[in-house]
Amino acid sequence: MSIWEAVIYAIFGGIAEMLPISFSGHAVLLHDALHLPSLQQGGGFFVRASICVGVCLAIYLSFPSDVRRFSGELRYMTGLKKRKRGDVIDRVMRRSVVLCSIAFILSLISLFFLAGAERIERLLLVIVFFVLNAGFLYLCCRGQTGNKDERGFTLIDAILIGLGRMLSVFPGMSALGTSMGIGRARGLALHYNLRIAFMLTFAQQIVLFFYYLIRGIAFGSFAGALILPCLLTILVSAVFGYLAIQYFRYLLQRGKLRVFVYYCIEIAAVAAVLALINS
Repeated sequence: MSIWEAVIYAIFGGIAEMLPISFSGHAVLLHDALHLPSLQQGGGFFVRASICVGVCLAIYLSFPSDVRRFSGELRYMTGLKKRKRGDVIDRVMRRSVVLCSIAFILSLISLFFLAGAERIERLLLVIVFFVLNAGFLYLCCRGQTGNKDERGFTLIDAILIGLGRMLSVFPGMSALGTSMGIGRARGLALHYNLRIAFMLTFAQQIVLFFYYLIRGIAFGSFAGALILPCLLTILVSAVFGYLAIQYFRYLLQRGKLRVFVYYCIEIAAVAAVLALINS
C-alpha cells in the first residue's frame, strides 16, 4: 500500500470512526470507487491497526479525564493497582464502570463474525446497512433528551447498548451511532451518553488494534516500506479524529445530529449509483 493510499484511508478512518457514519462502509466505497487496496489483505491489516491507534489518541486528547478515571477505576477493580490507605471509593463511578464493562464484553462477541462482516463488498448490503444506521441516528434526534446519568444507568441499558454495538460491525453500521441512538431511546443524559459511547469506542479500538495486528501477522505481509505509511496513518487519523470529535460535540450541543441521518441516506444513494455503474 502506497503512502497516499494509506493517508486517504487515515483521513476517512479518523473522521468516520469518530462520527456516527461507519468507516467500514466508507472503506468499501473507497475500495470500489477509487480501486484502493483492501484493508483486509496484505499490508492493509497494518494500516487498519494504525488507524485504531490514531483514533485512540484522538479520544484520549478529547476526553483525557474520562479516560483516566475509567481506566483507573478498572485497574482498581481488577487488582492491577492498589488503593492508597484512606482513599474513598467512588461507588457511583465503580457501578458505572461495571455496567460499561458488561456492555463492552457483549460487544466483543462481534469478534467471532467480524472477519466475515468486513468481507462484505456487495453494495446492495452496504446500502441497507447505511439506511439502518440512519434509523438509529434518527432515534438520537427525536424526542426530549433524557436525564439518566451514572446513578440512573441500569443493567438493561448496558445490555442493550452492548448488543447494539455487537451488531454494528457490518459495513454501513456505526457502533458510535448505534450506542448514541440506544442511549437516547433509553433516556440517558446527553453528555453521559456521549461519554459512554466514546469510552466504549476507546476500549473497542484497543482490542481491534490487537485483532488487526494478529491478523496481519498471520495472514498479511509486512515490509519495511509500510513503516512510513503506518506512522503517517497514526498521525493523520489522530488529527482528523480529534477534529471530528470537536465537530460532533458542537452539533450535539446544538441538537443538529439530524445532519448525519441525511448524510447516511445520501451516501447510500452514492453506493446505489456505484452499484448501477458496476452492473
